[in-house]
Amino acid sequence: MSVNKNRSTLVNLNQLVLNIPIRRKLTEQDNRDKFEWDQWQSTTKAINNVEVPAKEKHIRNLIIGTFRLDGSRLFWSMVIRLQIDSHPITCWKFCYVIHRLLKDGHRHVIHDCIILTPYFDQLCKYWSGVQHGYGLLSYRYCHLLVSKLKFHVRNPKFTGNLTIDENNDVRRLLNDNYSLYSQLCLELLEYMEEILNLVQVIFSSLDQSRTNSMTATGQCRLNPLIACVQDSSLLYDYIVKVLFKLHEGLAGDTLQSHRVKLSDHFRRLKRFYSQTSTLQYFRNLIKVPILPENPPNFNIKDDMKNYTSPVPIVTTSTTDDILIDTSDDNKVALKSTVSEDSMFNRSKEISDLEQRVMQYDAMLKQNRSETDDLHRTIAAKDAELLAEKNHRSQLEEQLRQQLDNRQRIDEIQAMDKNSNEKFNKLLETYNKLREEHVVVLRREGENKKQLTDLNQQHEQLKDEYKKKEEEFNQNYEKLNNEIVQLRQTNNELQDRIQILTTERNDYQSMTISAKERLQQIENAKQNVEERFKQLESDKTRLNQDKSTFEQKLNQTEGARQDLFYKNREHEENLIDLIHDKEILELKIIDLEETIREWAQRYLDTTDKQKLIQANHEKLVNNLKRQYKHTILTYCINQMHDGIERTKNLELFNGKHSSDYLQTKIQLANGSVKKMLDLWKKQNDSDETMTLSFLNECIALSNSMVEIVLHGKVIANSTSDLHFGNACRDVTLSCIDLYNTYQTPSAGNEIEKQSKELIERLNSLIEKRKKGAST
Repeated sequence: MSVNKNRSTLVNLNQLVLNIPIRRKLTEQDNRDKFEWDQWQSTTKAINNVEVPAKEKHIRNLIIGTFRLDGSRLFWSMVIRLQIDSHPITCWKFCYVIHRLLKDGHRHVIHDCIILTPYFDQLCKYWSGVQHGYGLLSYRYCHLLVSKLKFHVRNPKFTGNLTIDENNDVRRLLNDNYSLYSQLCLELLEYMEEILNLVQVIFSSLDQSRTNSMTATGQCRLNPLIACVQDSSLLYDYIVKVLFKLHEGLAGDTLQSHRVKLSDHFRRLKRFYSQTSTLQYFRNLIKVPILPENPPNFNIKDDMKNYTSPVPIVTTSTTDDILIDTSDDNKVALKSTVSEDSMFNRSKEISDLEQRVMQYDAMLKQNRSETDDLHRTIAAKDAELLAEKNHRSQLEEQLRQQLDNRQRIDEIQAMDKNSNEKFNKLLETYNKLREEHVVVLRREGENKKQLTDLNQQHEQLKDEYKKKEEEFNQNYEKLNNEIVQLRQTNNELQDRIQILTTERNDYQSMTISAKERLQQIENAKQNVEERFKQLESDKTRLNQDKSTFEQKLNQTEGARQDLFYKNREHEENLIDLIHDKEILELKIIDLEETIREWAQRYLDTTDKQKLIQANHEKLVNNLKRQYKHTILTYCINQMHDGIERTKNLELFNGKHSSDYLQTKIQLANGSVKKMLDLWKKQNDSDETMTLSFLNECIALSNSMVEIVLHGKVIANSTSDLHFGNACRDVTLSCIDLYNTYQTPSAGNEIEKQSKELIERLNSLIEKRKKGAST
């Protein structure tokens, strides 16, 4: 099955899970539902985003589930609903659970996970962009799982926990094929490097203080290191043995790169073991092996004898490692109450069964050692048989030589009959050799017979060994089932004992509290008795006081009757007052209603007055404006009439007075200045200046009429037409000024025209003075 195949960027996990075969199903529906529910509970409790280490009992339950179903199809169908890539802590704990299932689960789990290798690749790429926290840890762990699956694809003889066979001897795995051993060594080194990279990332993400390993956060990150210690120790052992094997058949220079990689891994592995052994968290979980100061020297063959395989020892927990038996055939009915004696017997049975298992393990090891001894004996006998065969061939060769010598002797006897002594000697030698040959043949027959007997004994021992091994396996499985049942029973009994212990403690506490309460009651009883005595004495005293009180009561009874009658009178008066109060309250309500009506009328009247006042002010302002406009129009018309009167011929013969004209001009000049001042004050919201302003306007218009008439008379008498025209122009300027006064918002223009009019009046005065002097 190939791992490196073409695949899309997004992997459909549902489709990949459907490719996992269903190898076994549970028959009964109830048992199947309970089993699937237990598996779902263990999956969700072991794989979540809570930063605590996964409990061993949940992982053991998932491992048992793979053995019950001969694979991990059910587990992966549950993983689909967990959204592994939603949180880095979830992915981290998921990788740890997969690692444990690959190591300790059914052998088909590896084949199932190989089908899902594209999904692990996708997770690895997904977390590759995160360079801190659990994202980086999940990336390195996914990378390790992909490397592990690729290693098992290329090396199917290795199981999930990296064992090979009973002896775990990697030197017999590939016979003497050194090229395959070299490739295997490189793959083992790559696998070791991935483990060390994960370990380095874990330790770099932790605070190196020892207290950090005892927190939930630290244990969540450190939990996978136990599996890393187990795998790395086996990998290191395989690498060392493979390199010794390679150095037996290859030159040392060709393996220089292998030795350099091993030296680097040895240094990192030694630091990893030393860091792990110093953490408090691992002291009760695993005994980390201790590596020597330096790696083995592969150039020295005898150094293999000094090499010792590192073996980590995992200690079993007393509480968390109790397996949950989910089998359908074994159900133990527990009573509701269990005594401590039965619990002791159960624990004793468990210890006895464990001792029996240890005895069977010892017997199995003894049988294996006896089998190895028999193999060695057979090999020695084979060597002896081969030596006997060689010796027989030598004797046969000697016999042939002797026969040749006998033929030569016969020839010699024929040639020389006198050499009987030599012949006898040769004959004796021949007989000796023949006897030795017969002895050798007999010994060979005996050896063959012994070899046949040994082979028969070997076959018998092998059959007996197989029978014992089968019997041992059956007994071992039976004992394992019994141990699992007893452990489950023990777990339930421990829970029940804990409940009963809690109840006993509660009962004891209740008993203690009841005793304390009883003591309090006794003390209270004594106090009550003392109090009763005091009350008896108080009773006698009260009886004496009672007679005195009755006398006083009789005296106060008469006073009480008097007070009763007085109280009745007060009550009648109070009723009358209450009636009067109700009448007054009704009157107050009527008055308040009337006040509200008058207040509303007052408000309406006030609003009407304000409206009338506003209309009155508006009307007054309009009347003022109309009156002002009328006065100004009157003044303008008066000045026009004065100008028209200058056209009358009777003025040519009229009398005139220069002094009178000069006086009028000066009066007009003063009126212009007063008008300007009054106009400015009027604009400053001083309404009282309006009447004065209009009076000055009338006075100015009268003066201007006098000026234009007398100016015309003087001009006619003196024949100074320019002076008459000047008076007429001054009058027209005054008319323009009055027109400007009628125009609103013409302040600058009024001031300008007033100044021009004053200048013209002053020029008239100058002209009049010059005319009088001439």
